[in-house]
Amino acid sequence: MLYRTLVDIRSDIQSRLGFGMAGQAGVVNSGLIDSMIRSAQRQLYEQFDWLHLRSVLDRDLGANQQYMDYPDDCNIERIQQICVKWGGRYVPLTEGIDLAHRNVPSAGPPLRYERRDQIEVWPVPASAEYGLRVEYIKQLSALNRDTDRVSLPDELVYLHALSNAKSHYRQPDAQTYASQLEALLNRLKAGHRSRTVWGAVKSPDPYSRVDGSQDSYA
Repeated sequence: MLYRTLVDIRSDIQSRLGFGMAGQAGVVNSGLIDSMIRSAQRQLYEQFDWLHLRSVLDRDLGANQQYMDYPDDCNIERIQQICVKWGGRYVPLTEGIDLAHRNVPSAGPPLRYERRDQIEVWPVPASAEYGLRVEYIKQLSALNRDTDRVSLPDELVYLHALSNAKSHYRQPDAQTYASQLEALLNRLKAGHRSRTVWGAVKSPDPYSRVDGSQDSYA
């Protein structure tokens, strides 16, 4: 599904504000409106793990490859899981590599990872038989150009930005649009989309460790 562009949402907001036919006045406030649209999208983005923004990267690890680049569209703060593929199955890695691990010379299937400027794995794989699977939430579109499309349902972004714009310009119907936004969000949460749009609790991984007491594939 293609969501509305920045210029489409901006134009709709300006029309609701009464600037649709205001000529230069509409041009002058375009930067402010764009800022409100970007802010609305960011705030909505931070509230939920939107299902349509969940993505996966599968990549083979080379022998002695300790680091791997993040996916280009990855939000590093919203990595959900990293697994190693080995022996025909995926096994989740534990986050965190401390000095105790580094002080033990080891090679073999990765057991742990660390988020740095790249993804670091430990132990360092001794052969090229392993793959890495990264499950993550995509970053938002930048919304810098008129033709850039919002990354989230556009009616939510539109109502969020419009209610803030109405409040900024002290227009009396600001609360009306804020109430519409709240009602739409509540309908989405209450309906079936609460299980599909926003990330649901995953089933336990059959290969994960039960007590977390050790790093082992046994």
